[in-house]
Amino acid sequence: MSDAPPDPAETPGDPGTPGDPGTPADRAGSGSAADRAAVEAANTAFYTALEEGDFDGLKELWLDDGATDTSCVHPGWPVLTGRAEVLRSYALIMAHTDYIQFFLTDLRISLAGDTALVTCTENILSGGPAEDGAELGPLVGQLVVATNAFRRTPEGWRIWSHHASPVLTEPDEDAPPGPPSDQP
Repeated sequence: MSDAPPDPAETPGDPGTPGDPGTPADRAGSGSAADRAAVEAANTAFYTALEEGDFDGLKELWLDDGATDTSCVHPGWPVLTGRAEVLRSYALIMAHTDYIQFFLTDLRISLAGDTALVTCTENILSGGPAEDGAELGPLVGQLVVATNAFRRTPEGWRIWSHHASPVLTEPDEDAPPGPPSDQP
């Protein structure tokens, strides 16, 4: 007998059952503990597939219902729309990145029926091609904020949209934002 919670999609009458509007708390965005855990696991699997260069695993995590366009915004890139275009971008990133590791902080999960939003800060450490016979190229750190939208499917939670934006500076928490500067 397993100690794991039952899959909400397999539990009749569970507020997490697809098509069931759920309890008022679910509709308000809190969701069941099992749903939250499943969304967090799907989000973790997304970053793990990127770290491991597992394109097939990554591909499996993206929504493929034949009706809904997926979208992706990588830091500094234009919006990519459609599953084929999104997956091509990840194939290119994986082909040109020798090493990448994500340390996720500020993780928040919001649920509303069959949709979930995960916001987080991606603390990224990456390395490109090695130079002069070195084993790994120079490592670069980057701070990125991301929103990952998930949809519940019969196969589990799938990524519908990923939007990541670079954090350009660390704000001074003690200083209020200053007025806009007219000087370049």
